[in-house]
Amino acid sequence: MMREISTHMSVKIPWQRAGLFLLDAVLVALSLFAAYLLRFPDFVIPVSYELQYVLVVPVFVAVRLVLFWRFNLYRGILRYASTTELVAIFVSVTLGSVLLSAANVFLVRFLPAPRVFSGEAHFPRVPLQILIIEYFITIMLVGGGRFSRRLLLAAFARSDGGEPLKRILIVGAGDAGEAVARSMRQALTRAYEPVAFVDDDPQKLNLRIHGIPVAGAVSDIVRVIGECGADEVLVAIPRVAPAKLREIVQLCEHARVGLNILPSVEDVFTGRVSVSQMRRVEIEDLLGREEVCFDLAPERNYIKGQTILITGAGGSIGSELCRQLMRFDPKRLVLMGKGENSIYEIATELNPRGDGGLLCPVIGDIRDSAKVSAVMAQFSPAIVFHAAAHKHVPLMEMHPDEAVKNNIIGTLNVARASEAAGVTKFILISSDKAVRPTNVMGATKRVAEMIIFCMARASRTQFVAVRFGNVLGSRGSVIPMFKRQIARGGPVTVTHPDVTRFFMTIPEAVSLVIQAGSRPEQRRLYLLDMGQPVRIIDLAHNLIRLSGFEPGKDIKIEITGLRPGEKLIEELLTSGENVTATEMGKIFSAEPDNVDCEALWRDVEVLRAMAESADAEAIRRTLRKLAPDYSPRS
Repeated sequence: MMREISTHMSVKIPWQRAGLFLLDAVLVALSLFAAYLLRFPDFVIPVSYELQYVLVVPVFVAVRLVLFWRFNLYRGILRYASTTELVAIFVSVTLGSVLLSAANVFLVRFLPAPRVFSGEAHFPRVPLQILIIEYFITIMLVGGGRFSRRLLLAAFARSDGGEPLKRILIVGAGDAGEAVARSMRQALTRAYEPVAFVDDDPQKLNLRIHGIPVAGAVSDIVRVIGECGADEVLVAIPRVAPAKLREIVQLCEHARVGLNILPSVEDVFTGRVSVSQMRRVEIEDLLGREEVCFDLAPERNYIKGQTILITGAGGSIGSELCRQLMRFDPKRLVLMGKGENSIYEIATELNPRGDGGLLCPVIGDIRDSAKVSAVMAQFSPAIVFHAAAHKHVPLMEMHPDEAVKNNIIGTLNVARASEAAGVTKFILISSDKAVRPTNVMGATKRVAEMIIFCMARASRTQFVAVRFGNVLGSRGSVIPMFKRQIARGGPVTVTHPDVTRFFMTIPEAVSLVIQAGSRPEQRRLYLLDMGQPVRIIDLAHNLIRLSGFEPGKDIKIEITGLRPGEKLIEELLTSGENVTATEMGKIFSAEPDNVDCEALWRDVEVLRAMAESADAEAIRRTLRKLAPDYSPRS
């Protein structure tokens, strides 16, 4: 029985809490003793008051400790002591002094006086001066005890490897910058030392935050780094504009120091993000627009409880679709793709244990109509996201037959099988290269759009398409190629100094696709307001700077000329597609061009035969017939 009680107590009151409890008892007793010393001349306590101290100190200690316990001062972790604990100490000590003072006035009259207090009928009251002095000393000693360990750690902290702390210049002297500096200095095992701030607010210049000077404006970064010896720069500006971030990148390049950013500066306030999670600035941070974020409202959650089929589920867009769709509580996700490794990777990422029936990986090619129909019959999906496609422009110029087989015939197979299986929604992932296409890839995606819009005219299945620009980080993106070229020491190759592209991140692209599927309209084309297009050569310059090099000096940029089929400037709409705004912020809706569907079906079958015979020139002629604004570049 005693062993059980002992075990129980060891769980409830760990040794470190018991030690803190005893420390507070000693500090309270010392505070009261110091108050007696300070009350009397020459720090000599009369004998009668020595006895009074001995008799009342247990009462003071008991009252203080009970209140400390009630105010949860033994539930915190010492190294994380904060103003919350300081307030609790102040309130508990104040309340204790009120209770002790009341007892000193009203209760002592009922206690007999010890013999040493000759002539007293009742226990003598503790002098008011002693109560006041004890109050202040208790706050100082107990509060100091809580924060002494933290102060010592701050004074003697070093990084994990015993190396000197990295000296950090913080950009932004607002609430976010203050929170970052405080977080750096409060870390148990510190790795960073904030040495200066820069901020464009002139009223903050030469002021100090936690003793750290605001040493200049953002444009003074190079000078301030030289003066304070900063090793790295950390941006602590919530929602920093890409243009401002590009300016800071250039300044850090001139100063030859690294530039970091936090995943979310706002999260520093709530403690969800630590400065240990700061990362290097990525090219995505330098987009010429703010990233568009979406959230599917509960009333629009058409995914919940449904079986979803994703074609091309192993690709960059398809795999992100799988990740985001998991958030909306589907009944089942069918992950279809012809690459076994990529399908295996996304399936094991989302379900490492491989148990349950939520994820169903399927290896199959959308060009195989029998396989597609069999998958539809087996799983009976309610919604299909068609992400499978060939997207590489130069390779599709070399192999137009493969572009036709995958992008046109494959889309036709999936669309027809979806209609036959009673699919409710079919969402085609298209491309801005389908607008006035200059290449085979764009032309085949344009024909794929025509196919689903023709099927929508007499189908119960809701067919829509989502069109967007280049996706940063996707397998066909220019960014991975630039990074490989930089890693080799250059040169970085750009096809033309004036070539521009719209850019978005993979999560944005996928969010757009999911949002588009929530709308009730049939036969619609959706696109995202992607801001201003970005010059590829500017992208190359920024990526070289982010890698710690100087463009043109450390890493050369080489102009190679436009590739076959490549556009100089890309668009999102043709002249006949009337765009209208939707209530979903920056998502827009357009009505597709009118198409002669009977002629389309005949020409698609002609294309099928041409693809089988690999007749490249005949394929291009037929694509020009199907898409009159298709203007090939050679």
